[in-house]
Amino acid sequence: MSEQQHSNRSLLAKLAGYYLPTLLIIGLILILTTGLKNPVGPVETHLPHEELLLKLIGYSALFCEVAAVFVIVTGAVHALASYMRRIMDRSLVNQIKGSEAIRLRLGHKLSLSLEFAMASDILRLAVSPTFSSIIVLFTIILLRVLLNYFLEHDLEVIREYDILPELDTLKNKHE
Repeated sequence: MSEQQHSNRSLLAKLAGYYLPTLLIIGLILILTTGLKNPVGPVETHLPHEELLLKLIGYSALFCEVAAVFVIVTGAVHALASYMRRIMDRSLVNQIKGSEAIRLRLGHKLSLSLEFAMASDILRLAVSPTFSSIIVLFTIILLRVLLNYFLEHDLEVIREYDILPELDTLKNKHE
C-alpha cells in the first residue's frame, strides 16, 4: 500500500471516528423526540397458554436484569479493589498504566452488562411491543455500540503509544 493510500485511509478513519458517534447520538435524540411527540398505543395479541408464556418470559427477563446488575457490581468492586492496590504506587507511569487497565476492564464489563439489559428488553418486547419499549431497546443498543466504539478507539491509542504492552501479548495469543 502506498503512503498516499495509507494517508487517505487514515484520514477517513479519523473522520469516521469523529462523525460516526456524533451521528449516532443525533439519531438517538431525533428518535426520542419523535417518540415523545407521537406515542403509539399497545398492540393486542392473544397466544395459547399466554399466562405461562408471560411468566416464563417475565422470569427470564428478571434473570437477565439480575445478571446485568451482578456484572456491573462485580466489575465496579473489582475496579475499586484494583485502584486501591495501585494508589500507593509512587510511579506516575505505573499509575497511568494501572488506571488505563482498570478503565478498559470496567468498560468491557459495562458492555457485557448492556448485553444482558438488551436481552431483557428483547424478551419484554416479545410479550408486549410498544413504541416506548422499542425506544428503550434502541437506546440500549446505541449505548452499547458507542461504548464498544470508544473502547476500541481507546485500545488503538493505548497500542499506538504502547501504554499497556500486555495488550499486544494478548492480541498475539488470539491470532
